[in-house]
Amino acid sequence: MSKLTSFDKPPKSRAGAAAPHQYRILGRRVLITDELGRWALLTRPEYDRFLAGLKPSDPLWPLLQSRGFLAGAFDFDAAARRQFERSLLSWKGPASHVILVERMDLATARRTVEFIFRCPGPQLTLELVFQDAASVWPVLWFIVQYARRKGEWSRRPVFLIARGKMMSPDQADFLRSHGVTRSVILELDGKPDMKTAPDFRAQRARARLKPGAAEPRAWARWFEKWGLESVRLLPSSLDEKGTAAFLAFYGGFLDSLIEDGERTNVRDEWAVGLLGGRLWNLPGMDVLEQLAYGADGRVFSSETAATGTAALALGTVGELRYQDIARLPSTSAVIAAASPDNQPLCSQCVYRAYCAVPPALNHKIQGHVWGQTPSSDACTLQMGILDRIFGRLDDEKMLLLLGKWCVDLT
Repeated sequence: MSKLTSFDKPPKSRAGAAAPHQYRILGRRVLITDELGRWALLTRPEYDRFLAGLKPSDPLWPLLQSRGFLAGAFDFDAAARRQFERSLLSWKGPASHVILVERMDLATARRTVEFIFRCPGPQLTLELVFQDAASVWPVLWFIVQYARRKGEWSRRPVFLIARGKMMSPDQADFLRSHGVTRSVILELDGKPDMKTAPDFRAQRARARLKPGAAEPRAWARWFEKWGLESVRLLPSSLDEKGTAAFLAFYGGFLDSLIEDGERTNVRDEWAVGLLGGRLWNLPGMDVLEQLAYGADGRVFSSETAATGTAALALGTVGELRYQDIARLPSTSAVIAAASPDNQPLCSQCVYRAYCAVPPALNHKIQGHVWGQTPSSDACTLQMGILDRIFGRLDDEKMLLLLGKWCVDLT
């Protein structure tokens, strides 16, 4: 897959006609974006007219003028407001806190919840990760109760997610009664059995594709039938074969959601996260979107870091103050590495305003938080996902579906 595309014969352009933008060839169309996340899909003749200079009578003028792509009609005040909304100046702190509950004792659980509530932000999401609910139930029960009380005392909305297996009906009822969302890990293989109910009741799922996964449209209907509202598909492997199979499946899955958009309640978490247009909207983005907490109370830059490398440990909940995180060298490293402006290939990419690879994932697959974008399998995967999303944005049903998911691309 080509990461940066170019024309065989470069189009002619007139100085001062088009505002700065990046482009990418998607089949027979040209996608243009700017650093503020505005976009347009054009045919090649339309793109040529755009570069040569549009007249106000041209049918393209209203669209490209309203989205800031015409240099002579550029709204600097609107651009400044949009830039501020997407910059770190408007960041309110990490929204997602992943607690690895296995082998955690009650004292550490209490300190972890108290640390999380010292983080700023209008709301908090605590994701509780475990394997066997029975073995961690006292700690799980305590975290749910304590987080709910802390939320009431501080008057902050708290969202609780339980990600684990082997849960008894009584335990599931307790979580449900305390507003805890169930999340599961699935392995998709072959085609789904539409008649057989799954052995879980959950609202969210991470679904990893096995090499034999087939019929993505049927899987989309299966998720809908059994009440799953949020799905994030994952490849079987981050190599060329695994990525190609995943992207083919993902395209069919997305087409099914678009076609059934009016009635489906299934949300694609890739589209929601990537199209948010902010680093702290990207799931798993170190420090900015997520912090993670180990069983021993260590604070990590993300769940990927907590399960992969001690190099991105930030301290422990009993000793670390939240305000000290910003001064840590590891924090500076991951935030710098996350910014597309600091990655040579990313700075030229049409998806610059939407995409970034979490530094801990770079460290896991390439040995360093900066990674090497041209050879990054994670970059290839995310660009492929964005190709499939943006290639469908001229479909009115797709835009309506994104609106249903509260994604604003205007």
